[in-house]
Amino acid sequence: MADYRIVKPDALEATGTAVFEALGAPHDIAAEVAGHLVRANLAGHDSHGAIRIPQYAGQIAAGVVHPAARPSIIGGRGATVLVDGARGFGQVATRFALVEAMSRARVHGIAGAAIRQANHIGRVGDYAEIAAAEGLVTILTVGGAGPGVGAATPFGGAARFLGTNPWSMGIPVGSDGAPPVLVDFATTVVAEGKVKVARAKHESLPPGCITDKDGAPSTDPEDFYAGGMLLPFGGHKGYGLALASALMGTLAIIDDAHPTMAGNLADAREGAELASRAAGAFLVVIDPSAFGDAEAYRDRVARVTGELRKVPAAGTGTVMLPGDPEARTTATRRASGIALPDDTWQAIEAIASANGVTMPEAQ
Repeated sequence: MADYRIVKPDALEATGTAVFEALGAPHDIAAEVAGHLVRANLAGHDSHGAIRIPQYAGQIAAGVVHPAARPSIIGGRGATVLVDGARGFGQVATRFALVEAMSRARVHGIAGAAIRQANHIGRVGDYAEIAAAEGLVTILTVGGAGPGVGAATPFGGAARFLGTNPWSMGIPVGSDGAPPVLVDFATTVVAEGKVKVARAKHESLPPGCITDKDGAPSTDPEDFYAGGMLLPFGGHKGYGLALASALMGTLAIIDDAHPTMAGNLADAREGAELASRAAGAFLVVIDPSAFGDAEAYRDRVARVTGELRKVPAAGTGTVMLPGDPEARTTATRRASGIALPDDTWQAIEAIASANGVTMPEAQ
């Protein structure tokens, strides 16, 4: 078992911002990325939190991430928009696309955005929460597929061909600022970041999550990093959603000869196989007022979910809604702090020290 450092969320965010600034990001971009990572930690998704700082630093050093790049609109019409991330931080490109889609949805009732040339976009549930806070319904996915792409094998396969290809859906509840119904999941049994966290904690994974490089079942995170593979959840069901994610994301790269979503395509091969890649992020934003009274919709959702909570199995107390664990964990961690395994702390500390950034106080 690993030892931990407990750090205040604001202090961790300030350090992350300073690190990204030192690595070449303008302050607003650095703050956007650091804030996104800390919100992931707060929500309990440590796999998408501060543990990613060393990863992003390495990608900046390798020229994969352009830290000062800003996204731009390069296509679309009416209710649709095509965003180019300019190989910058994926969080910045996706937030930009989301805000644009939210604006267009308020005009057209529904809007879609596709994003290309971006990197790892972080926790997809974060974007659905942002839109739900504005009373909007959101569906978002990001995926990659192709020979050698990602770290997941298809159902019945024995080679890496898919990313973890997550999906997120957010639905606003009531009119009193209640947390949204938030569906947020990878299409593999565990996301790659969960393997990274288990490795940092020196813990085994549950059976059925990964294989070793030869396709044999394993629970050792090191086997995954030695060429192993992630398995799809539910067999063909997770595989189907993963493939759909990648193919919907491909709306972003129809006219792009060199697609990249580096968070999912880090292992993609070059040459002729470029034409066999599918990669991109795609989101849809819906304004309930296009279909009727928006407040009545949120209130109906509140009534239905309220009744849903009243049908627990014996001994469980209450039925939890998708998004409840994140909301509860956020409240707890805001008060008590974020726990980082020593391995993660030391990796961040090495980057901070190399760039003249002071680490936050920790217990």
